[in-house]
Amino acid sequence: MTLSSLIIAHLVGDFLLQNDWMQRKTVSSFVCSVHIAAYSVPFIMLVLAGRLEAWMLLCILTQHWLQDRFSLHRYWMTFFRQTPPDKWPIGPLCMDQSFHLAFIGLLCAL
Repeated sequence: MTLSSLIIAHLVGDFLLQNDWMQRKTVSSFVCSVHIAAYSVPFIMLVLAGRLEAWMLLCILTQHWLQDRFSLHRYWMTFFRQTPPDKWPIGPLCMDQSFHLAFIGLLCAL
């Protein structure tokens, strides 16, 4: 397993396989779960190909669900008084992706 293949799987799952309806994941556990089901597809392919351990997949999906459902990156931005969304509209997306990718990177380091 390489970090680059996990980053590609993340980008495919979080962008290519997500639609507008799934973007409402912060207001509904059901919507967030559907998003995670779609997000998991490229990672499941890596597990089936023997390039990702199942326990790592479970960790990635759990972290992704918790962060997306509860907008944990926004709490981080507020706590550290980072530039608010009205002054940096893409900021929350950048923070969200930074957290997801940092987690995947840390998992690979184990």
